Amino acid sequence: MTSNALLSIRAEQTRPFYVMELLARAAARAASLGPAVSMVVGEPDFPPPAPVIRAAQAALSKGDIHYTHALGMPELRQAIAADYARRDGLTIDPERIAVTAGASGGLLLTMAAILNPGDEVLMPDPSYPCNRQFVNAMGGVVRTIAVDAMTEFQPTADQVRRHWGPKTKALLVASPANPTGTMLSPASAASLAQAVRQLGGVLVVDEIYQRVVFEGAPKSLVSLG
Repeated sequence: MTSNALLSIRAEQTRPFYVMELLARAAARAASLGPAVSMVVGEPDFPPPAPVIRAAQAALSKGDIHYTHALGMPELRQAIAADYARRDGLTIDPERIAVTAGASGGLLLTMAAILNPGDEVLMPDPSYPCNRQFVNAMGGVVRTIAVDAMTEFQPTADQVRRHWGPKTKALLVASPANPTGTMLSPASAASLAQAVRQLGGVLVVDEIYQRVVFEGAPKSLVSLG
């Protein structure tokens, strides 16, 4: 890699998001060879709900597109709190909810809120590639926990305790996970939460795919807090 004096060391050390290159190759292949089943990116294969489309069109027509509260529209935050109450039986103050540009925006802000330079974050390997960049961007250090089929591709409480060090600040997991798709069982999630709490750290959970499952209606791990 050629060094650029105008760029920070952080920027030069950031790895490309190769998934987008694979997506472009898949699209080019489909154009020449016909439709293909894409398993490249984590996005639904169905369009937005019709009421959402109508509401967006109405907002554009009314010119209701100005700056909102920094944490998101109060009405939206109230609706999110109501959704947690309806689906998970949780009472969450809307003032504790922040609306971000996707889960990645939320994770980046979370790392900014909890990390000081040199703090370590544990995460499973494999995991979503961008998660490492969020930690690195805040001067943190990623420590990976190797997972496999024996652990259902999720870290165990024992592994977390073994990998936890004096500089460790947090454990970052996802359920369902990307790229493996595996979910933390209620018992496993509870044991992870207990271990991290006893170690004096922060458990960060990415639940972006929580509603995209084949069976059941998994509860949010927010209930463990």
